[in-house]
Amino acid sequence: MEVPKRALILPLLYMGVIFLLSSISGDTAPQNVDPFTAALKTTLYNSAHIPLFALLAWLWCWSLAGWNITLNRRLIIAFCLTAMYGVVDEWHQSFTPGRDTSFLDVMLDMLGAYIAVHFYRGQLRLAQMGHRCSSSNTH
Repeated sequence: MEVPKRALILPLLYMGVIFLLSSISGDTAPQNVDPFTAALKTTLYNSAHIPLFALLAWLWCWSLAGWNITLNRRLIIAFCLTAMYGVVDEWHQSFTPGRDTSFLDVMLDMLGAYIAVHFYRGQLRLAQMGHRCSSSNTH
């Protein structure tokens, strides 16, 4: 099934959602929180980068299917677009009160993109294998 070229709107809209999330001010008040709770909060916030950017990479993979681009090139483009947006997102966050930037966040964004690209490739391979099996069973 061919994906229409207008499907590029989906990853662009999702990038807007990420932009809005990055625009939410952080808590600038001093916190009297125990170290365990502070570490848990940091871990949860940081780990949210992985699924957030995995979905963006998957949307890029899917939406680029409507273009005449080989699969490997499509996956590389999807990864690079997502990684670059991760950098831009961190830069944007540096202007948001109470938020900071982190190289770790960018690396987690890239990890999410990497996971999504490999998941997407795996799903396509499974679909092709299923198609081959059903084609050979009908003959």
